[in-house]
Amino acid sequence: MFEARMRERLGVLERVREELAAPFEAAASRVAASLRDGGKIYFFGNGGSAADAQHLATELIDRLTMKRDAIPALALTTNASLITAVANDHGFELVFARQVEAYARPGDVLAGITTSGRSENVLRAFRTGRRIGTVNVAFTGARGLAEAGLADHLLAVPSEDTQLIQEMHIALGHLLCHAIEERLFRS
Repeated sequence: MFEARMRERLGVLERVREELAAPFEAAASRVAASLRDGGKIYFFGNGGSAADAQHLATELIDRLTMKRDAIPALALTTNASLITAVANDHGFELVFARQVEAYARPGDVLAGITTSGRSENVLRAFRTGRRIGTVNVAFTGARGLAEAGLADHLLAVPSEDTQLIQEMHIALGHLLCHAIEERLFRS
């Protein structure tokens, strides 16, 4: 089993390398430009993707590979009081959109993580961002984002297996954080 599952992962990783290099570079450049211009990045997702959102925001605020100034990042998954209040008062589909409405400004980056590409709360956050003028980066699986026009940059992992998609999302997220550090502090 181990060998077969590792070969499967390596196959998906190779396809990510082949298919997502150009979209990734475009997203990394745009995100770095936003941050260089004073923007912020907001990460969000459900379940394991919520944990990834927290992880990636932490990498930018603290550090990934170098000692440097903090980069303004926030995970919209961490305030239990806010999430439960919005879910109770307005519905779970608005838990991220309400925060985007409160915090995001034109040019800020929304990094939504959804393995299915169909998480309504992620889609609503992107819709809210569109009205504000955010740069929307979607991390999804092979099916892409249910409303493709909501993403400026789509990083669709070529797999339908949730755990493989999640593994590639954290790899892509780490690469994005690394690219941001490089572009902001080594150039």
